[in-house]
Amino acid sequence: MSVMQVTVREFTRKFPNYRRAALAGKEVRVRDRAGNGFVFRAAKEVPVSLADAMGELIGSIQSGQRKKSLAGYGRD
Repeated sequence: MSVMQVTVREFTRKFPNYRRAALAGKEVRVRDRAGNGFVFRAAKEVPVSLADAMGELIGSIQSGQRKKSLAGYGRD
């Protein structure tokens, strides 16, 4: 992982560039005037879509519908 060190002022001015760098796997370390340090990096957590969440359920219930479709699930 590559590390970049910048000031708060530069970080706020060039945020889109540092955002792209974080998404590319780089870590951006930001220092303010008081000497406090902050780390900016992309989170590895990806939000789960409904299709991903329901993926294990598809095919576990025999509804008479195609298994690649959620049509018919939840009906009597």
